[in-house]
Amino acid sequence: MKNIHFLSTTVRRYILLSSIVATAGIFLSLYVYPGLDVARQTKPAIQLGAYYFDGWSGLTHGHLTEALMDSFPERKPTWGWITSTPNIMQKQIDAAADAGLSFFSFCWYSPNSTTTTFQNDPLNRALKFYLKAPNQKRLKFCLMVANHSGFFIGPSEWPRVSQAWIDLFKQPQYVKVNGRPLLIFFSISTLIQKFGTSQAVHQAFDSLRTAAQAQGLPGVTIAACLSSSKPELAQAQECGFDVLTGYNYHGAGFKQNDQVVPIDSLLAGSRRVWNRFEASPLPYIPVATLNWDPRPWASTSRSYAQSSRYTGYSPQSVYQAIRDARDWVDLHPDKTTRERLVLAYAWNENGEGAWLTPSANQGDNLLNGVRRAVKP
Repeated sequence: MKNIHFLSTTVRRYILLSSIVATAGIFLSLYVYPGLDVARQTKPAIQLGAYYFDGWSGLTHGHLTEALMDSFPERKPTWGWITSTPNIMQKQIDAAADAGLSFFSFCWYSPNSTTTTFQNDPLNRALKFYLKAPNQKRLKFCLMVANHSGFFIGPSEWPRVSQAWIDLFKQPQYVKVNGRPLLIFFSISTLIQKFGTSQAVHQAFDSLRTAAQAQGLPGVTIAACLSSSKPELAQAQECGFDVLTGYNYHGAGFKQNDQVVPIDSLLAGSRRVWNRFEASPLPYIPVATLNWDPRPWASTSRSYAQSSRYTGYSPQSVYQAIRDARDWVDLHPDKTTRERLVLAYAWNENGEGAWLTPSANQGDNLLNGVRRAVKP
């Protein structure tokens, strides 16, 4: 009887402790996002996309650095460092789709060069392999136009790149928002710089929409990557963007004078950034910034060498980053897209420390965090 009494007391204590832990978790969720328990019961799944950077062909400069290959084995994909091949693209599609991703958003480049064009730039190879992959239907895609230094786009390039985009919009797997293909731009400022004014950018967007309609499409939904500052929000409206989003918010969790910062700080900082978009009249696609640690590229850029970084990147932090974005969508149905899109940075930004590709050198696959976050 003494042993039975001890056992029952232990069980009761365990049940009580479990109840306290569960209740604490609920209150924590309600503190971060009040009303979340109700929202989760009534909302469908998100469509999660991941930014795809094609610097892994061995044909580009400064991406596969010695530091990356020698000192960061956990970032090496299970297929090897060179992933920009037809065979490995098929495997990446399967891995992403099996984990619950809905689409890749390919970083798309139009080089300011007399010898290289967007048709033959190595940075656009993976997109071509995706389009020819026999399992392509498992995963949708869209473009994120990387119009930064070395890849500016202005009036002289606009007719040519517009037609290239429209040709891709016609693909049945292309992601749509409000029934129209989604085109994301990395930089507002360089568009204004090249076109001269926000009004001129607006006119260029209108010409793209008109050209798309002339070729049987319903138009184009054009999105801007930007911070949540009021001047940028105003510029986005003046330029005629339809949707707002971002590429990453890696500095959102940095702390003054701290070189190494716990990744929980990035998670909290990202939530603060998303909440500032509540004031925008344009819908917002939240971006789950998974990590930032650019040490492998420190030799190629002063900003990388001086950057702070996060520690604690794991399947659990991936889960929390994506789940937080999903929760934000649940609680802001009037501030986001009706398709419930979420973007993750990134599928394979190996040099900057944000990757989801499975690695033979990492015990717990980061994609496990994605699976948990997107399941109902």
